[in-house]
Amino acid sequence: MIARGRARPAVLRLRGLAAAAIAALILAACSQAPPPTEFPGGIAIPSAATDVREHIDDQLRTMTAYYRFDLPPAQLPALAVALHCRLGDVDHGARAAEPGDPAWYAPRPARAHRRCESRIAHWMYELEVDVSRPDRYTVYLSASS
Repeated sequence: MIARGRARPAVLRLRGLAAAAIAALILAACSQAPPPTEFPGGIAIPSAATDVREHIDDQLRTMTAYYRFDLPPAQLPALAVALHCRLGDVDHGARAAEPGDPAWYAPRPARAHRRCESRIAHWMYELEVDVSRPDRYTVYLSASS
């Protein structure tokens, strides 16, 4: 039992609790989730991929996952093999942005690119690779089910 005159007013206890809750929210907001390590269907994201971005659009009956990342050119063939995808020749005229695409998922049509599509189990993959920089490719991948 708390001795008379020693109890803290409820307002002070609530302030302390609110301060602790705010600190926990700030800490949670500052800590980022680790980058994804695989695409839907269990296909590993290449270990040398950098600046990996992911967006999952999960609808009632379908799901589409969008990825964009930079990749050393030497790792592109292994990614194409993992996706069971035969990359086309270098071309211009990348696919245009579609409604629902994240703002950062926008292949540039004026740049040289290679593209392919594949289906593995119930996943449909579309791979678009900006090959305009010889030292680093920008990969755009969507996976839909």
